[in-house]
Amino acid sequence: MAVPNHAASNRRFGTELDTDRLTRAPLETMPTGTFQSSNVHSGLYDFGERQLFMRYLRDGPDAIYQYWDVPAREWQGLKSAQSKGSYINANVAFDYEYALFGRGDFPDRYALQSDVLTRFVYDP
Repeated sequence: MAVPNHAASNRRFGTELDTDRLTRAPLETMPTGTFQSSNVHSGLYDFGERQLFMRYLRDGPDAIYQYWDVPAREWQGLKSAQSKGSYINANVAFDYEYALFGRGDFPDRYALQSDVLTRFVYDP
């Protein structure tokens, strides 16, 4: 007996599963000690939410950007890039929705509801 084909509209998942989202730890950091950059201080990627947080060096308080709906491949590319700043400018900064914020935007240190994100914002 032949197995009938299922209607595509009944498919719960697309043809490509986001395996990074399903199998990785929810957050991964790229601390400043792992690379040299004149512009980028550090990075944090949330595999579950597909959010990228980047801390940029400034004369005053560091600038922190949050980028939405960034695929894990961009995070992997950033980690392996020779120049972090060049990679961000070429592949992320102008392609994804973002918000700029700093430590002053969160006067209550515990408002972020994530220990890893709180450390990223408060403890450079």
